[in-house]
Amino acid sequence: MQYPIKLHQIRAFVEVSRCGSIRGAARELGLSQPALTKAIRELEEGLGAALLLRTSQGVTLTDSGRAFDQHAHLIIEELRRARENVEQLNGVLRGQIVLGVSATVARTLLPQVVARFRRELPNVKLRVIEGQLSSMAAGLRDGNVDFSINTVSSGVLESDLEAQPLFTKPFVVVMRRNHPKSGARHLRELIDCDWVLPTARSGYYADLADTLERHGFARDQVSVVCDSFTTSLNLLQHSDMVGAFASQMTAQHGMGELVELMLEDPLPVAAFHLVKRRGVPLTPVASRLARLFEIESRAS
Repeated sequence: MQYPIKLHQIRAFVEVSRCGSIRGAARELGLSQPALTKAIRELEEGLGAALLLRTSQGVTLTDSGRAFDQHAHLIIEELRRARENVEQLNGVLRGQIVLGVSATVARTLLPQVVARFRRELPNVKLRVIEGQLSSMAAGLRDGNVDFSINTVSSGVLESDLEAQPLFTKPFVVVMRRNHPKSGARHLRELIDCDWVLPTARSGYYADLADTLERHGFARDQVSVVCDSFTTSLNLLQHSDMVGAFASQMTAQHGMGELVELMLEDPLPVAAFHLVKRRGVPLTPVASRLARLFEIESRAS
């Protein structure tokens, strides 16, 4: 016999999954441990499967629990988004937006967009996550990230995500001003240099890895893999390492001792997109934030 699944049971499961213990989840939800345990037991009865394994160290998810976990998180996030959507349509302009951005966007468009957004909607909270699209794709899918402004690689985007083109930006090779190869005009002249680049998961840096390989670079040639913009610049400033950044990024950050090379075989151009879950509309306030990115990208 199947029993109906109730929202409080799903909330209980999501919190136990997040905390890793019945005690911690009960404390977060303001429930007694017996009440929380009962909700989980009823959920398991409703699904006809055990979701949790109880141990002396806490709880772990069963195979069924892991399968249900992603759906449960999505249900809770969709409920939050639906509530905020209704409130915002009725003039209550508050809530939270979780935004993903690339390092380039974080250091170019983001400050102006956030300043304008805060003036217009001061009661909306923003959480900003910086990284490549691959690092936030799971969050986009399960509803934990509303949208991302990021590069999309030349490959096919996952079918459950959609991308709206916003702007393009050229990238350049960067090194310190008195670097021995500062007069280079071709990528092949830099083949013996030590390179520092972000992880080539997807997006622009996956395309860049393909470009370097076509010019004779080995796939394992990158000496230092670094996903921090600031750390990468510091490495270039104090060594003979070479990197790749969006054009004019170093000048904007006062790194006058670094130079951009004018190569005859330039790096691929980065195409930035607004990426979100396919078929799921943004809330009104998230739509406004996305619109501000469009406006600012055209003005820059």
